[in-house]
Amino acid sequence: MNYKRYYIPDATVFIVGVTRNRIPYFEEKLNIDLFKDTLDKTKQKCPFELIALVILPDHFHLLLKQIDCTFSTIMLSFKKRFTDNFKKLNVISTNFNFWQGRFWDHIIRNDEDFKKHLDYIHYNPVKHGFVLKPEDWKYSSYQKWVERGVYTIGWGHREIDDLKEMKFE
Repeated sequence: MNYKRYYIPDATVFIVGVTRNRIPYFEEKLNIDLFKDTLDKTKQKCPFELIALVILPDHFHLLLKQIDCTFSTIMLSFKKRFTDNFKKLNVISTNFNFWQGRFWDHIIRNDEDFKKHLDYIHYNPVKHGFVLKPEDWKYSSYQKWVERGVYTIGWGHREIDDLKEMKFE
């Protein structure tokens, strides 16, 4: 398959990463902590601005702004570093694929596109039935966006019409 990614300097990018065979590794807090720590270390090596995030049991969504590296370089570094650290933590010495082979990306085109993807990230735990309200999911940047005044408590307590057609799993 000839897969083509488009790179625009300083672009904001929506990314979806999925665990291999959709194994729910992120049901364990230890793996979520490892995810966050690895993302921070990746940011030190390959600077980017993390705009939004949600970590679900078998996948994650990021909204990031590229600074010094392309989003592919960021994801390659993150996924490799995370897998290596996961193997050490779990004493795995054989070949091990934590992630699906590829990740999905979307370059944000305008303010409306940004808002839809930001909403999609924060509504995702509700969409999947993990919680009834976005503020109840701990592994999300939702609360930071509430503090910024973008959301008010009550947002996402029922289905969001603009998100019905968006499917990035």
